[in-house]
This record gives sequence, C-alpha cells and structure tokens, in this order.
Amino acid sequence: MLLFSRQGKLRLSKWFTAQHERHKKKLARELIANVLARKPKMCSFLEFKDLKIVYKRYVRMNQDIDRTCRVCDGGAVLCNI
Repeated sequence: MLLFSRQGKLRLSKWFTAQHERHKKKLARELIANVLARKPKMCSFLEFKDLKIVYKRYVRMNQDIDRTCRVCDGGAVLCNI
C-alpha cells in the first residue's frame, strides 16, 4: 500500500510481500509517476508491468490530493488516491 501526495512525495508505504529495498523504491517511484500522469477523469484502473492497479483520489480540506496503493494477493495492486 502506498500513500503519496500529488507532488509525488511518498507519505506511507506498507509492503505485504518480502522484496529488496532497492526494488521497493524503484517500483514505488515508477508507480507514482504513472498514477500522477493520469488525468482526473480517466478510469481508476491501470495495468502496470504484471500488476493490476486500482487507485482512488482523496481530496483533503486544503484541496491537496493524496493517493494510496495497496498490493493485493494474486499480483493486484489497489491504489486509493
């Protein structure tokens, strides 16, 4: 699960499978870039490498948008943005 701001700053990461730290950072960086590049009106489903990504946008009181991604069993990733 990844939680990041619309500026791309990673706020929280929770990994449910064991992976090397270098691989985690690379995967998070690429995923954040792909999700942030999508327009707000686009579908919230995304295929990324061999994963399926689902994300949701959350707007806070100050209109900042945070995004969350969750890695699920079976290779799926859920992202709450």
